[in-house]
Amino acid sequence: MFNKKGTLILCCFILLVTGSTALAQESRLPEAPIMIDHQPFKTRYIMRDGHILIPALFLKHTGVKISWNDQYRSVMFHHKDLQFALPVGKDYADVYGHATGTWRRQSLSTKTIEYNGEVFVPLIDVARKFGMGVSYQREKAQTFITTNIETPPQAIYNGEPARKQVALTFDDGPDSFYTPKILDILKQKNVPATFFVMGKQIEEFPDMMRRMVREGHGIANHTWNHPNIPTVMTSTLVEEIQSTQKEMMKTVGRMPDLFRPPYGAMTKSDHIVLHEMGMRTIMWSVDTIDWSGQSAEEILSIVRRDISPGGIILQHNFQSDARLLDGTVEALPRMIDELQAQGYQFVTVQTLLEK
Repeated sequence: MFNKKGTLILCCFILLVTGSTALAQESRLPEAPIMIDHQPFKTRYIMRDGHILIPALFLKHTGVKISWNDQYRSVMFHHKDLQFALPVGKDYADVYGHATGTWRRQSLSTKTIEYNGEVFVPLIDVARKFGMGVSYQREKAQTFITTNIETPPQAIYNGEPARKQVALTFDDGPDSFYTPKILDILKQKNVPATFFVMGKQIEEFPDMMRRMVREGHGIANHTWNHPNIPTVMTSTLVEEIQSTQKEMMKTVGRMPDLFRPPYGAMTKSDHIVLHEMGMRTIMWSVDTIDWSGQSAEEILSIVRRDISPGGIILQHNFQSDARLLDGTVEALPRMIDELQAQGYQFVTVQTLLEK
């Protein structure tokens, strides 16, 4: 429960505070569970003047866009027509008026602060500015947020189960060692695949990128630098995607609408941004875990166990001095033969999603 000013009632939050001072001095901050639209998340927090502050980027889970203004040292929050900035070290927000084109200042319950290079903002102030409901249930020792922000189309994990099709996908390339080996096998077997490529890898290996397209394979966006998307600002995510799209267009004359997030990690805000950019987010239904150095037999065992019609198989083609993907190359021709013997047709993800 919170009072009218958004201050946490101490008796309700005592289980989470566990003796924190106004500004936590420990190198490791305490954590608290927060439910956002019935989904559980954990976040580090700081208590200051009876108010809870959380990392600004955590609020991407609510669906709002978050960026950083270096000139004014402010964290920017944006959703639809509401946009405001919280300057570090200040106890106010600057709210942008679209009708007037001017900024107006509104007070906060406590200051926005920076701790160990990370910006922490007052949770209740930010949530309520976006019209979100915030409550604390004492019996569960949890904070609940109802965002009232519509959820965009979610990620795609598989194609139509009524058709016995399967899509081979490879992440993190192109490269000059594993990619040509994989392409040789696919060419020999006359099987298409889909390559989720990184912008910096296209820039380094443009000929390999051109070979993928020339030999009939699908391509898709996998960011420029492979960041962990939930930990980056919205503006960084947009730049990662756009720069890779431009590099694909420059190299092969195509800008696909398929995207796969590194590590499969995204927040609600990231889903909204991708949807607004016209991108479809593609995950997988079969994870071979080949990046860890799995043997061919281990990879094949996973595929046999998890494959089903409409399946999307996740594999990789990154450069590795440790030869982590030798099992991928060894397993690939056997995987193709086994699945074709079971009646599967290999298609690109683009074809798999056709209705």
